[in-house]
Amino acid sequence: MREIDLLSFLDLFSSKVKGSLFLRGMKTNIETLRMDNSFIEEIKNECGIYYFIQDEQIVYVGRALPSVGLKSRILNQINAFGDTKWDTVINDNKTEIGVIIFEDFDQWYFISALEHFLIEKLERPIFNKRC
Repeated sequence: MREIDLLSFLDLFSSKVKGSLFLRGMKTNIETLRMDNSFIEEIKNECGIYYFIQDEQIVYVGRALPSVGLKSRILNQINAFGDTKWDTVINDNKTEIGVIIFEDFDQWYFISALEHFLIEKLERPIFNKRC
């Protein structure tokens, strides 16, 4: 009997995922971000996924939960100098930063799942590899 209940729950969960995730994407580059704070101001209270693209390759995927927010996470990343490899990413004005914003804060729990999914599908971007 529990198996049937579980399958019913999975159907309900699946239908919610398919029909009710409200996502919005945006992108900028580091040069624009450092010269104009409108991108940061637009995402400051949002949560979701952020990613860095250098030389047309996604090099890092991260998440920002409601407790931290995209603004804080991205600003931390672009000011995280000290690792020579990462420094090449954040010193490259052409590096793009993209975000996937979850419009409904009540769906924050999907953020971690999407981050993990993207990292695996992208075959672990260079800065998402674990030693």
